[in-house]
Amino acid sequence: MIRKALEFAAVYHKDGVRKGSKVPYIVHPFEVALILQENGMEDRIIAAGLLHDTLEDTELTPEQIREEFGDDILHLVLGASEELEGREETLWGERKKHTIEYLKTAPLDVKYIICADKLSNMRSILAEYEKKGEKIWDNFMNSDRKINGREYSREYKREKQKWYYENLVKNLQELEGLKMYQELKEGVRSLFG
Repeated sequence: MIRKALEFAAVYHKDGVRKGSKVPYIVHPFEVALILQENGMEDRIIAAGLLHDTLEDTELTPEQIREEFGDDILHLVLGASEELEGREETLWGERKKHTIEYLKTAPLDVKYIICADKLSNMRSILAEYEKKGEKIWDNFMNSDRKINGREYSREYKREKQKWYYENLVKNLQELEGLKMYQELKEGVRSLFG
């Protein structure tokens, strides 16, 4: 199951790159899967971690995931994805509010995937921050410009990221005994003070 999910993720993310870099996008789902494995998760959770961004960022459909991996994996992937319908027309802050609210009642298995996803993102942000400093915030919230035509300052973008990550940590507290949660919490503290 993991190998099949790995192949699907590699094929569907083949042309993607990480935001603000030249790093192939597939590195992110690989890292999410590794984090989940290091934290003792079951194969089905690791497989869903590999596929977690395919519905948001590729042409893969929920029906294809169901057909290839079954309902359980599909529900995990959907749970770890942002709302798909209307995503292109929804402002960043609204999408993130939805994620934060959802985490309050999300199934534990989905929280594991979201925590690993956000930890992988935090590691990337911290690495880029070391190189670029405050310029890193230029890479965020740019999709809003297509919707409302507004350009946000670095300070505003930084504050919004701080708000988002601090609320993620708060709503993932149930995972406090896991290494990945502790690293995420420490990364947020290190980056935002």
